[in-house]
Amino acid sequence: MCGRFVQLPLQFPEQCPWPEIAADLMAITAKYNLAPTQRAAVVMDEDGAIVAKKLRWGLLPFWVKDLKGTFSTINARVETVATKPAFRSAFKAPRRCLIPMQGYYEWRDFADGKQPFYIARQDGAQLYAAGLWEPRHKLQGEDEDGSCTIITHDSVDAAGEVHDRMPIFLEADQAQAWMTASPEDAMAMLVAAPIPALVVSPVSRRVNNSRNPGGPDMIEPIALDEWKREAP
Repeated sequence: MCGRFVQLPLQFPEQCPWPEIAADLMAITAKYNLAPTQRAAVVMDEDGAIVAKKLRWGLLPFWVKDLKGTFSTINARVETVATKPAFRSAFKAPRRCLIPMQGYYEWRDFADGKQPFYIARQDGAQLYAAGLWEPRHKLQGEDEDGSCTIITHDSVDAAGEVHDRMPIFLEADQAQAWMTASPEDAMAMLVAAPIPALVVSPVSRRVNNSRNPGGPDMIEPIALDEWKREAP
């Protein structure tokens, strides 16, 4: 699964794949430890136009009666995204999106506790996770625009040594096709999605606290023996 990720404002607007929302992506708040139920910037289709909105991370289908247990909808498995009740409506509608991220975190169990690892592209470029969205639920505030989830598949290579699942990443130029394709074509895109070259680095245990917003030092690699000396 993907339970925490890093989302930063756009730094080079001239390189934005969607010039019409470059200003919106430049204005997002840097989040070095974005956690479930927090709002994430999402790139989505609205009446045929690409827009950026901030959505609650953790999908809220219309039939949900309370927010308990919605942590289970932060990720949607590609194997069941088209059939599981929580996700199938958004997948088929279509209500599909891309979630920009600089990288994401996963954990491994060690004798001394859980060790977080930061996973990002080797070239430092932006990642775009395939996702789904739902409009604002009645349980959400009037200032909220809806909710989202990240689609995952089996991990491979270095990422697979840390956790058995990872987000499915699409290329920016696939955005419009992904958001408007038939369910069959959208599934084909997910299955065929190439896995970018990634680098995996151990980072501070401070990431473990979802209430710690952190800063740039949150993604700085550490040596494992250094981590073992950190205070609990």
